[in-house]
Amino acid sequence: MNKWLLIQALRGIAVLGVVVFHSMSIEKKYSGGDLLLPDFLLLGQSGVDLFFVISGFVMVSVTMGRFGRNNEMMRFLWGRLTRIYPTYWFYFFLTVAIFLIKPNWVNSSQGHQAELFSSFLLLPSHQLPLVMVAWSLIHELWFYLIFSVLLEFNERLLLPALLLWGVIITIANAFVTVADLSAGVRIALHPYTLEFIIGALVAIFISSEHSKKFSSRISFMVVIVMLTVGLPLVYAFDVLKDENIMRVSAIGTLYGFLVLSLATLEREKKFFAPRFLQFIGDISYTVYLSHVLVLSAIGKLWGMTNPAQNSLFDNMLACLIMLAAVVSYGWLGYRLIELPILRVSHRLRTRWFENC
Repeated sequence: MNKWLLIQALRGIAVLGVVVFHSMSIEKKYSGGDLLLPDFLLLGQSGVDLFFVISGFVMVSVTMGRFGRNNEMMRFLWGRLTRIYPTYWFYFFLTVAIFLIKPNWVNSSQGHQAELFSSFLLLPSHQLPLVMVAWSLIHELWFYLIFSVLLEFNERLLLPALLLWGVIITIANAFVTVADLSAGVRIALHPYTLEFIIGALVAIFISSEHSKKFSSRISFMVVIVMLTVGLPLVYAFDVLKDENIMRVSAIGTLYGFLVLSLATLEREKKFFAPRFLQFIGDISYTVYLSHVLVLSAIGKLWGMTNPAQNSLFDNMLACLIMLAAVVSYGWLGYRLIELPILRVSHRLRTRWFENC
């Protein structure tokens, strides 16, 4: 099963979480002092962790049965690299243009400094990329690179290889402070990779005979426990404050069981994905890359209106406008930029790698 509609809807929830998380910063900066968005929405930042788990799950799901085939490594890399780079480059050059005209509008958290070369190629760096949210793409690309190598071997080796990879990262983080290492080694040993591995392990499990023991009833219970106990505990203990093994172990495992539960429910046709969330999932990459620019533009307009300090009406209106603008542009950018690129990529992949 290559098309998981519930997982696509979950991707939509993940990107909305990230949007809400960054909306909190915009509200704090431009609202005039009063705040509408509650503090627990800080959990939205874990949308990136959910993206990583989903990515690992999807990569294994779409490549099962293709391990060891001729040209499979190149086919996979072509699909992944053309999925990431061309659309990203559009927002990179757009941000560069803004940076050249109004440098104080870009990368304020880093003193308005940026390494353009490493940002363009999404290479490891001790600075955030110019498109700040693209830091997660560097971790994605590292996982894709190693996973493409695994595609060259027999599929039976995938499980032990993933487990060995996870053990290496866990041991490394137990003995060294990864943040103190060189940029490239830091990405290679970063605990975030464990979230990709967790997602990949879920995909292996869901395709096995053992997954039948994980029933739809258990799946519903897991989702309920995650929402009522898991995420509140993550918030209460401030698990997301650091990028360490504790964060990955907690939130990665939590989201791993969530992906497993939703995949089980979809396989057994016990639950169907809302169409709106599927739609958001479809445009999630464009939304992810563009939402900071859109939010910042709305925020600056909000600040110009001299917002009332003791009224939440303007906060509510601004938040609704921000969400509507992010989704509206996400749809437009997906239709005009991302989707045409994907169509060309798919045609070329079919011609070059699948007809050999």
